[in-house]
Amino acid sequence: MNSSRPRYDVICDPLDMWMVWDHQAEEPACFGGQVLNGLTEGHAVEVAKIMNEIYGSGRPVRRAAINLSDDKDLRYVS
Repeated sequence: MNSSRPRYDVICDPLDMWMVWDHQAEEPACFGGQVLNGLTEGHAVEVAKIMNEIYGSGRPVRRAAINLSDDKDLRYVS
């Protein structure tokens, strides 16, 4: 894994849907047992951002809520 890039990134599939990619595991990212694919671009970008904050740097974990059913419900919980 290249340490200069974030652990999680977004990738567009051939059907113009987006997934969150885990560069460390070299596979699609999962959260709560759900593979993070079939997302809108905006949702994938926000989920990758949150995943990088939680798991990407080795810093203490910040609590966050990720609702994969609706982009409008995506927000941080402190």
